[in-house]
Amino acid sequence: MGNSNPLRESRLGFRGLLFSTGGVLLVSSLLFLPGCTGFYSGEPETLSAPSSSDVVAADLGSQAAPRQEPGTQSSAPSTVLPVYWLGRAGDPEDSVLLYREFTPAAGPNSSGDPIADAVRHMTAEKPLDEDFFSPWSPASRVSSSISTRNVITVDISSDAFEEQLSPGMAENAVQQLVFTATAAAANAGLITGGEVSSVLVLVDGEAGYRAFGDIELSGELQRDNSLVAPVWIINPQDGEVRDPSTVVVSGSGRSDSSTLSWRIDSAPDAEVANGEPADGETTGGDPVKEGATGLESPAGTTGTYSFTVALPPGRYEISVFRLESDDAGEQHERFTDTKIIEIK
Repeated sequence: MGNSNPLRESRLGFRGLLFSTGGVLLVSSLLFLPGCTGFYSGEPETLSAPSSSDVVAADLGSQAAPRQEPGTQSSAPSTVLPVYWLGRAGDPEDSVLLYREFTPAAGPNSSGDPIADAVRHMTAEKPLDEDFFSPWSPASRVSSSISTRNVITVDISSDAFEEQLSPGMAENAVQQLVFTATAAAANAGLITGGEVSSVLVLVDGEAGYRAFGDIELSGELQRDNSLVAPVWIINPQDGEVRDPSTVVVSGSGRSDSSTLSWRIDSAPDAEVANGEPADGETTGGDPVKEGATGLESPAGTTGTYSFTVALPPGRYEISVFRLESDDAGEQHERFTDTKIIEIK
């Protein structure tokens, strides 16, 4: 690295500024002081689209994250962190694609650095949705900085790479980190909405590490939007308990018909031991309601959807999917995303 490397300059103009666990109190006081202006702009990061022009815009509309109008500034850090996970799309190809959840930003292990906290959560915690997974091992140390060119430097400890992965899964895992870091930066307002950012990954302070025994981490990495699942349920999140009987289901998706299909089935009343229900429990799986919802985008592009359904008290599995016909004219569900909720 030369002396003029912009990675050594922070977004705030302080040379060598690094959000680390040890120095986070000073940084937090600079960034998150109530009433400050000039540090944040743009909107929270939302679901990424397949085209580079939609990298930030597609996550807009999430009800889980606090929202800002374009061009406004935030005087406080976001209350949630976006974290990306891997999930199998359920197609014949059994593709592994990227999905996103929100997790509370405050917690006993919070450092005040939203990027590092999101990446640390990605390596050490479990997703809310049991359909998702992560091949990372818990990282004992994560820190981050942002250059004036919107290059996010993530310095992560080598213990996060303990698993030996196949080339394809290793690439998915690295993209999981790239999406999480860029999403956390955008959600916190550290990157202006619409701006393209990249990620430089250092391992124990050094570049060029061979991640998971396969991928050399050298140079700036950008999002590979082809790895984003074409159908997301953004709200509700898996495991939510709702008091109201009317549920608004919203998310993002891509379809050649500009429509997605949905279905709501009853879910088990409780966990079933050894595959058999206990007394008074139900196995679920009974269809309750189904329908279709339009996407607010042209055919073949990513857009948002929303529909409302009234449900009596109980546990339900919400499924949203693309309904596609094969060569024989038979219709099949593809790219299904599911969430289980409870109505009290």
